Amino acid sequence: MVTRSPKDLRPLALVGSAFIALACGHTDPFSTPPFGTSQPFDPTPPVQLTLNLGADRSAAWLPDGSGIIYSTQQLGRPDDDLCLAELPPTGGTQRRLVCDLSRLGGDTTNAIEIPTASPDGRLAFLKESSSLLGTNPSQSSLTVSPRLDALNDTVVQRLPYTLPGEPPRTGVQALRWLAPDRLVYIGGIFAIRRPCPTCVLDTIRTGIKLDLLDLAHPGTLPVSLAGTDNASGVAVGGSSDEVFFTLSGDTRVYRRLLSTGATDVVYDFGAAGIARDVHVAGGRLTATVGGRVAFSIDSMLGPVQWDSGGVIHVLDLSSLADVALDARVRLFRRPALSPAGDHLVAEGYDLIITPTSETTADTTVSRASDLFLFGTP
Repeated sequence: MVTRSPKDLRPLALVGSAFIALACGHTDPFSTPPFGTSQPFDPTPPVQLTLNLGADRSAAWLPDGSGIIYSTQQLGRPDDDLCLAELPPTGGTQRRLVCDLSRLGGDTTNAIEIPTASPDGRLAFLKESSSLLGTNPSQSSLTVSPRLDALNDTVVQRLPYTLPGEPPRTGVQALRWLAPDRLVYIGGIFAIRRPCPTCVLDTIRTGIKLDLLDLAHPGTLPVSLAGTDNASGVAVGGSSDEVFFTLSGDTRVYRRLLSTGATDVVYDFGAAGIARDVHVAGGRLTATVGGRVAFSIDSMLGPVQWDSGGVIHVLDLSSLADVALDARVRLFRRPALSPAGDHLVAEGYDLIITPTSETTADTTVSRASDLFLFGTP
């Protein structure tokens, strides 16, 4: 018996890039509920919010908890765009879908990645574009839009960029609003390569350091945060002075006060495995832990963390009680807590189990993800 999801019955897009020479198209999260519903197709936990033959990823909550925004791969569009979508907080029908970015035209493939909304209604995201059927972005930048529609955006930092004494930043992950005029994120490596002549293209994203970008002074280069080498996750704490972060190959979660530089270990997941994708809200901390992840030195790229997903853990910050959420036949990445901390949304990747004999089987992980909603303990 072979365990597959619908997205594994067709060639899959590579997680991390919209720029691939594959057919593309999109399905709404579910077609059975009536139009305009705020209910998912199946409320059995964890609730599957999307059912897309492409990839749905990088989910983030609106600051008031009224919706979930995310990046969605649009299969069937001639321009192969990776779009911005919004769901009700309980799932159901999309309330928003933005694909065609202004000024870029229809002869390009455009991607809206890692969207994050500020309390005053602005949207920050990573914008990438390439020629149609291109495999590498020809333009990449951090941008801010005055509204959630991602149109009429302003470029606040172009990629790649190089900070004094630092390796070049060619990619960005885990974009967060630290303050109304400040962003924090993982500045790192983005690369697309073919491991062997007959292999599919492989997309690599890994962290170098945490970078802080001051929006109040346009044109100013970001500032790297010392002691965050090989960062793999970042979250904003209870104030703009507090950040939580994880490091590649490390089982610990750290907390830093930016005003003093004081750093302490919040929690060590120990035998559960490498921690990453940290997020904090409502007195809780969540992270992806263990699973299919490895930290090694690549001969061309240097330190790289390879990650196909893991188990979601939720930590009560007052008691440090840690609960691992049931993963069943999936691995998860990038959990995001609701503002109240009572729910989280994450990318889920199906495990594909293929028997190789009567007693053995080969397990692989789907390249594309759907979004799942959990209640927190």
